[in-house]
Amino acid sequence: MLVLRAATLRTSPSTEQLPATDTKGQAAAAGGWPKVKTISERKTLWEVPASPKGVLLLCHGCNHQGSDFWPASDRCQDCLGLPGEVTLRTAAIKHGYAVIAVTSIDRSSKCWSGEDLKPVTEIVKAVVEEEKLGSLPLFLWGGSSGGSFVQMLPGLMPEVKGVIAQIAPASPQEFDVGKGRTYPPILWVHMAKRDQATAGSVAQALKICKDKGIPADEIKVDPQPVTPKFLQQSPQISAKLAASIVDTLKERSFIDQDGLLVGDPRRSAWRDFLKPIVGNANLQPDVGHLPELLNTAFAAHEIISDNAEAWFKWLDARGKKRVAEFLPG
Repeated sequence: MLVLRAATLRTSPSTEQLPATDTKGQAAAAGGWPKVKTISERKTLWEVPASPKGVLLLCHGCNHQGSDFWPASDRCQDCLGLPGEVTLRTAAIKHGYAVIAVTSIDRSSKCWSGEDLKPVTEIVKAVVEEEKLGSLPLFLWGGSSGGSFVQMLPGLMPEVKGVIAQIAPASPQEFDVGKGRTYPPILWVHMAKRDQATAGSVAQALKICKDKGIPADEIKVDPQPVTPKFLQQSPQISAKLAASIVDTLKERSFIDQDGLLVGDPRRSAWRDFLKPIVGNANLQPDVGHLPELLNTAFAAHEIISDNAEAWFKWLDARGKKRVAEFLPG
């Protein structure tokens, strides 16, 4: 069995005794979303905006699941509502994309494998038929292991009109999709400064895409400062708590004068001195909100939703424009 592990380390839900859902999650709940079903033995969740113009399949990374993209609700009590995933899903809905999130069959590593390929095509078909979305373009997004996985799907799904592979090595071996067909436009979003191996693979793949006439582009994600505003992307982190976390990280020299983390939060001992501050917050990797956010700020390997609107505009344009044209500033 082929397991696509694009070096996936990821993070967690909760911080302080605050509501388990945010206003976006409550709005989705009021509208009856997400729908949750087991299809082809895999938990599947989806949400459709009022006037959909496209369909976006979301494929999680290792140690994760499709339920990360929605906050907990009566329909999905085990949903984690992780900050990056919720922001991504919300941006897609706002842009007009119906979103489908599937959980991989391997619940040990929680990575994707070749065993998921055919079932995922069946799942997408089933949801598209149920919601009558067959006339809309289909796009794919995947992070880490999911990013490797979605690069494989166009070979099985000729209806795919665009792919976003995030924090995953490029897979040029997948570009040959059959006689008379061309691989769809592909955008790589990666953390080049701290993941030079992925950056190198993307650089090589961009050259191959140019030779093959495949529209392709990249966005390089840099580390960003840990500020109170940044931490409040989580509805579980109040303004007061966010300020306290940042002050403590500064006092302990875990962030520099520019607010940047000086070490990898997956390997540093920040939990030892922040635990008394955050109370009953869940600080487990891949589950708690604060670890997820710190990983995103460090920018070595983590899901990121910054500038998601630009990704979606690039998909709408079928890669005929440079993604930089859609980025702010």
